[in-house]
Amino acid sequence: MDKETRTLEMVFPEDTNPLGNAFGGYVLGLMDKTGSYAAARRAKKPVVTVAVGGVEFKVPIRSGDVLELVSRVVKVGRTSIVVEVKVFREDFGGGPETRELATHGQLVYVAIDKEGRPTPVDESNDAG
Repeated sequence: MDKETRTLEMVFPEDTNPLGNAFGGYVLGLMDKTGSYAAARRAKKPVVTVAVGGVEFKVPIRSGDVLELVSRVVKVGRTSIVVEVKVFREDFGGGPETRELATHGQLVYVAIDKEGRPTPVDESNDAG
């Protein structure tokens, strides 16, 4: 069972503020999307976001950067799944290797049934 999902995104000018830095909300949205992939893959059913915590923006993300988002399930509860998401930035302009950790945080998702109610996650599919 895959415990990790990875996705690549490019930062475009419309994703940035007047200084050319990515909006925090844009980055959080990417983290939530990628984190939900890992959680839904683990739950094998739809999930919804219930909490975002401990997000730290370590270095600026700029227009033109390529982002690699790595999401990993770190804890599974009865209906909830905690996912750690790391965002690495890379200068797309070539030159020397510039890959670095830009942002990280944890997000919590809850598995839901067809009526949108919390539903248990299969415990036999351990995340550890």
